[in-house]
Amino acid sequence: MLSLSAEAAFALCSRIAGVWIVISSAERLAVLREFRPRGAYDPRVNLAGAISFRSVFGRLAGSVRLHAGFLLVRLAAGLVLVLSLDTFVVMTVSWTVVAATTLLTGWLLINGGEDGSHQMLTIVSVAFAVALVLGFAKGLPEAGLYFVGAQACLAYGTAGVAKVISPVWRNGEAIKGVLSTRTYGIVGPAALLQKHSSLAFAACWLTITFEVAFLVAPVMPQLLLLSLFAIAAGFHAVSAYVMGLNGFLWSFGATYPAIFFLNQTLSGVL
Repeated sequence: MLSLSAEAAFALCSRIAGVWIVISSAERLAVLREFRPRGAYDPRVNLAGAISFRSVFGRLAGSVRLHAGFLLVRLAAGLVLVLSLDTFVVMTVSWTVVAATTLLTGWLLINGGEDGSHQMLTIVSVAFAVALVLGFAKGLPEAGLYFVGAQACLAYGTAGVAKVISPVWRNGEAIKGVLSTRTYGIVGPAALLQKHSSLAFAACWLTITFEVAFLVAPVMPQLLLLSLFAIAAGFHAVSAYVMGLNGFLWSFGATYPAIFFLNQTLSGVL
């Protein structure tokens, strides 16, 4: 039976999440020009009514150079999480920086809506930052892991239940519709599923089944839990290739050690 300490769980979560922090920061830096005045994501439009751009704070909020600074600091913190020694101080400082810059850039650099990978990373970064900064309190670091693990299970489970009550997911039409769009589609897989409805039906129900299964992940037998992680990671890898959703593999994958730690703790109690 495998065993994972709280320190090892934090280190694994941090290394996996760090990859997505680096990638997402680099992606934002690559399109930063679109956040300039008259760009596609001009903050004077996206934040209209929220702040006055005539104030000092407003001018700072509209500064592309400031945004670039935040993103570079965030990218550097991500690299530290991936490459550095897993000491308490390093992880505490890095996660605090990631949490602060993620919240700031998430508010200032609005680009038409964030997906679940950004939301999960925000939850993980804030939870870990708080748990580590207050790590002197007995049991609080472990509580951060429990929270992240439970939140990930809830996120998966909620997505699965939402699909169960959707007729287009139950009959297999949803995935054909998604892959036929310009944003998330790709010609080969879309044509294959359009031609073979039974394959689309199976893909929809495989997605529903593994997502709903996360609701009981905290109390699953260990071997079954590891199998569930492999299925979910495979799903996210395919989604990254087919739909371009490259963030889910890293942001949700980063929660798996926390889920495992939660499962391990509950197994010892039940």
